[in-house]
Amino acid sequence: MNPEELSVRQWQTMYRTGAFEHEDDDTLELAGWSDFYRCLNDRRLPGLVKMTLRITHPFILDNYHVYFVGHTPAEGPEYSSACFAPLDGRPFSLRFSVDMDSPFQREKWALFTQRYGEGEAEAVFSDVRSLIHYVHTMAYELKHDIKPPFWEEAAAARQFLFERGGFFSGALRREGEHSYSCWIRGTNARRLIHTARHLEDIPPEFQDGRAALFNGVYVYCPEDAAAEKGPENPIKAENHSKKKKKEVLDR
Repeated sequence: MNPEELSVRQWQTMYRTGAFEHEDDDTLELAGWSDFYRCLNDRRLPGLVKMTLRITHPFILDNYHVYFVGHTPAEGPEYSSACFAPLDGRPFSLRFSVDMDSPFQREKWALFTQRYGEGEAEAVFSDVRSLIHYVHTMAYELKHDIKPPFWEEAAAARQFLFERGGFFSGALRREGEHSYSCWIRGTNARRLIHTARHLEDIPPEFQDGRAALFNGVYVYCPEDAAAEKGPENPIKAENHSKKKKKEVLDR
């Protein structure tokens, strides 16, 4: 069987019945861990295997195959990934992967998806239970083509940063619900960006700041307000329409 034709459901069954206990080249390739040396004894592999075995959503079990990748950065410790690619005939945009123990992430587990984009994790987790819960929710969204809230929020935040002069560099990182951050070009610091759907949802510390509206999403940068607000220079919110026209919002 071609490894790319082996579904995650079939992979789980074969693993549990001991089909991958040999270390010949064909078995290593079918199991999806030929990237590892002496894979059954590799200290990085068991955690990814246990995580994969905990996935139970039918959409992933029957529409994906899985393989494992070991990473050796030029600097920092080694880490590994489980990659879930759509079976033949499914859109590549459904692909996702999970990093474990990456020195470049804030938590033990990091989920990367095509829907969030390249370069930054869609979400990070300290424990595998939270990761699996998120993966199952994501599977439902992918199956039914449901766009999660961050889809429009991240787009609005990127547009906000672009219209502020393109001072950001690199990818946009999620910072929990409705918040994002980016590197400021020429510095070694990140700038925090918040989003909200309604003015009344903006926390009190936002109210005196500059809130820009992009396609139904309010975007606000606390650092902008701190830098621009003065005793004789109150800041009022701005509304950016789809035609990029500005008008002052009444508070």
